[in-house]
Amino acid sequence: MLDHNSVSRHHARIFCDPFGRWIIEDLQSQNGVFVEGRRIIAQAILPNQQITIRPFTLSLVQEYETKMIPHSRLESTVSVIDEGLGEEVVSYKPDRDGILSAELIHQLNELTGRLLELHSPSELYAEACRCLAKMFDTLVAFVRLAPQSETRSGAAQILACHFGWGPAGAPALDAPNLHLSRRVLDAVRSTARPVMAKSEPSQDRDLVLTIVDEATPHVVFSAPISDFDGTIDVLYLDIVESRAPNEMFDFLEAVASQINFAHKSLILSEARTERSKLDQQLALAHDIQSRLIPQEPQLRFAVDVAVCYQPAMWVGGDYYDVWALDNGQIAFAVGDVSGKGLPAAMIMANLQAALRTTMTFCIELSKVAEYLNRHLCQSLQEEMFVTLFLGLFDPTENRLAYVNAGHIQPLIKPPAGAPALLGEPANPPLGLFEEPFEMSVETIAPNTGLLVVTDGITEAGSPQGEQFEMCRLTELVARTKPDTAQDLVRAVTDGVDRFRQNLPPHDDITIFAMVNRTSLSDEQS
Repeated sequence: MLDHNSVSRHHARIFCDPFGRWIIEDLQSQNGVFVEGRRIIAQAILPNQQITIRPFTLSLVQEYETKMIPHSRLESTVSVIDEGLGEEVVSYKPDRDGILSAELIHQLNELTGRLLELHSPSELYAEACRCLAKMFDTLVAFVRLAPQSETRSGAAQILACHFGWGPAGAPALDAPNLHLSRRVLDAVRSTARPVMAKSEPSQDRDLVLTIVDEATPHVVFSAPISDFDGTIDVLYLDIVESRAPNEMFDFLEAVASQINFAHKSLILSEARTERSKLDQQLALAHDIQSRLIPQEPQLRFAVDVAVCYQPAMWVGGDYYDVWALDNGQIAFAVGDVSGKGLPAAMIMANLQAALRTTMTFCIELSKVAEYLNRHLCQSLQEEMFVTLFLGLFDPTENRLAYVNAGHIQPLIKPPAGAPALLGEPANPPLGLFEEPFEMSVETIAPNTGLLVVTDGITEAGSPQGEQFEMCRLTELVARTKPDTAQDLVRAVTDGVDRFRQNLPPHDDITIFAMVNRTSLSDEQS
C-alpha cells in the first residue's frame, strides 16, 4: 500500500512472468506509472531502474547467481599448511586508516580501469590476478573457502592464480603446488575482515596465527571479496617482505573493494544483456504470432465477423483463424492450448499451420479433427492438450457444420429472445488420445449471431474471488441485440472488464463473433 492521495486504489502490479522477468503493469491508474521518466502501460524492469508512482520512487533488488567458477586452465595443486605454530604471527588491524602513496593510487586506478573493460564476470578473477602479479611480481590467488561448519579437508578451492613472472619476463604459471596458510584463511573466514601475516614476530599478541616460510621473510595479505551461500571468496597475495610497500595492507583492502564492485557491475550488465536478448526474442515472437492471426478477415457474402484476441503475456496459447474457401464456405476455428506463454504459443503456431494445410485437401471436419488429433498426440508433451471449436459455414444454405473438441460451448443469439448453447461437447480435447471425432450440423438463421470464447472469459476473476462463468456470459449476451458482430464482441469485453474491475487478465482471451447477414445480401442482389 502506497499511502498517498495521488495513488489509485489499484494502481499497479508487479509480477514475475514465466521467462523470469519482473514486469510492472499500470492498472489504468489516474496518474500513471513511470520507468526511467517514461510513462508505461506494461514493461519488463531491471534491477536499479527507477520506477516512479508519484510521489514514490521504487527500484527492483534482485539477487543473481554470483558464484564464480574456477579458471578452466588452472592445474596447480593446492595444499593448506599450518606447521610452525608459534613461530610466525598474523597481524590483523581492524582500525587502520592508511593513506596510499601516489604510486599505489596510480596502480589502483590502472587496475580499476582494466576491470571496467571486461565483459564477463568469468574473466574478472583471472584478469585481477594477472594485473596484480605484474605489479608486484608475486603470487596472487583467489580462493574459495567452504563454510566453517564443513571439515577442513578440501575446504579451499582455487578460482584463479598467478605465480609471478619468470626471469625472461614470461608468466610463471607452471608452478606445481600452491601453499596457503590455513591460519590466514581461517582468520579471514572467521572475521570476514582483511588479514596481514608476517613471517617475523609482531607486536600483536592477541592472535596466534602462523604461516610457513623456509627461505626469505614473506608477508601474506588476504581480504574477503564476496560471500555466497556460506562460502567466501578471498584475495590471497604472498609477497617477499622487502618488495611489499608500507601501505600494502590498505592497498589490498581497496583492491578487494574494487573487485567486489566490478563483480556486481559485471553480473548486472550480463543480466541486462540477457534480458535485452530475451525481450527482442519475445517481441519477434509477438510479431510472428500477430501475423498468424487474421486482423481484418476479408470474407465474401454478407457474413459479419469480429474478433477480440488478447494474450495474457507477450505471446499466448489461444488460437483463432477464419478464412474463405474456394467454394464460398467460411472456415473458422477458435482454440485454447493448455498453459500460457511461449510454449503454448509454439503449439498454437503449429496448430494453425496443420489446420490450414489439412483443409486444403479435406473439408470433412470430423476427418480434419482426427488428423489434427493424431498430429498433436505425437508432438505434445504429457499433460498438454488443445481445446478446439472448428466450424464451416455455408452462407448459401445458412448451414453450420462444426466439431467441438472439448471447447467451451458457443452461444447462438437469435435477433430476439434468449441465447442458447450450441450442441453438446461430445469430443475430447485434441492431443490426449486417438479416437474418432463426431461432426454436428446447425442452422444459423439470418440476423442470428454466433459467439465462441475461450476460458479467459469464463474464468475471469473479480476482486472478490468470483469467476465470470458461463451464466454471466449468457445473461450478458441476452441483453445484447447483435446488429453487428462487433456489438457482440464489445458487449462481452466491456462486461468482463467491469467484472474484473482493475484486475488484469489472468489468461489469454479470445472472443469470436459471427452474424449471418445473407438476407441483406439477397435483397441487394
